[in-house]
Amino acid sequence: MFARPESWPRHPSGDDPIRVVLPPGVEIRSCKLEYFLVGVFGGYGGFARPKRDASEFEIETVHEGHAVEKLKAILYCSGYQIETMVLDSLPDVDGRNVQLHPKPLGAVSFHGVVRGLISQNVQVLHVDVDYTPTWICEFFRLPDCGLGSWRVASAELDSGGRFATTLPDFARDAVIRSFRNPGEFAFRIHDQKTGNPLFELKPTGPDSLLGRVAVGDGYPDEQLFDAESPK
Repeated sequence: MFARPESWPRHPSGDDPIRVVLPPGVEIRSCKLEYFLVGVFGGYGGFARPKRDASEFEIETVHEGHAVEKLKAILYCSGYQIETMVLDSLPDVDGRNVQLHPKPLGAVSFHGVVRGLISQNVQVLHVDVDYTPTWICEFFRLPDCGLGSWRVASAELDSGGRFATTLPDFARDAVIRSFRNPGEFAFRIHDQKTGNPLFELKPTGPDSLLGRVAVGDGYPDEQLFDAESPK
């Protein structure tokens, strides 16, 4: 987590963006940066995308012709812990480069078996795992923050309906642990050519969370799933 140094000026000048710079060892294409801006325009949430062949993200400081007054941002890079930024006022132009050094995050093994799967003979099937960071709404202090999901794993399904992969150890991420709800994983099978969903995988057992697997310190030796057609 990184915070605004007290030495930064409290009154911004110019419309230069906030530049979030990552070290060379971090693959920026594996990163996601989500932000929420506040100003006379109200509130606006969005995603920053790095420029081609760049090692930095840019966050706009002018929106709809008006200066941004406050912002919050979340950075996730595959294999690293979450980083957050809270600026109650923006720094002056010469203080808008922020260098980050994300800390590594471990992974945990996950094994699953799918029952009730309709045979697909035309292609090899893969289980895709998406993470929904429900704690983001609490971080942004929004009742509805339009949650998206992050693809965190994909594993081939064998002929017996089994798959094995590793999941980010979000239960030990310092930022995520500071919120009430650490989020959950959704398991799906997509058509590898079109991306269209083929099956929703619903975990069985008392620990299932509305058809998803909650982030936890550990997982069953083998989680059982039922395959259902997407709704």
